[in-house]
Amino acid sequence: MFVLMMTQRSAEPSEQQLSSLRHDVEQRLGIDFPASRAADPTAYKQIVGSSQQLVEVAMHAMRLQDWNVGIGVGGVAENSQGRLEGSGVKAAELALSLASKQGQLVPLRIEAAKPPRGVDPTQLGKHAQSVLQLLGHIVSRRSEAEWAVLDRLVPGVRGQQRRVAQELGMTVQAVSQAIKRSLYNTEHDVRATVGLLLDQTDSAVAIQSNSGL
Repeated sequence: MFVLMMTQRSAEPSEQQLSSLRHDVEQRLGIDFPASRAADPTAYKQIVGSSQQLVEVAMHAMRLQDWNVGIGVGGVAENSQGRLEGSGVKAAELALSLASKQGQLVPLRIEAAKPPRGVDPTQLGKHAQSVLQLLGHIVSRRSEAEWAVLDRLVPGVRGQQRRVAQELGMTVQAVSQAIKRSLYNTEHDVRATVGLLLDQTDSAVAIQSNSGL
């Protein structure tokens, strides 16, 4: 199970910024983004069942450059007060704390819950973190002009460049250059790899915890 926690990087966080993020994710990405379970109304905390959706939301947050992102992998349940608790929540809290430290180039961290009886946490989470941070760095460095092109593309669909060029009043060559310069195709190929690593991390933590190791 994945727990996603995010806090705003602004010195003056607002509920409106969180609302804008939720609207962006639902409208731009077509992802159901449920209300936050965090006590702080300017922060986000929620269970995410799909690694693919987790990567989508994390990358959008890196694009905005306004959020610290912590991802925890581990068990999670709702207690009698309706609050989330469990090893996955603790892992997400640690990840967010590390992501929020001053001077982070890519404010995103992943932590896998430590299985019981002192078994070392799986390294898969660290591998996923490294790749996701690299993607976050690529996404956060794109220009508005590049995003104008990329936002009109559907991943994996061919023959889109001429349509995008007409919509933006650009040449097909300029559109092609923007796609190559932004590493768009590489990013979407690597997203699948991150999702696989996250799913493997989740499975490894669950197996170790259930076996009582």
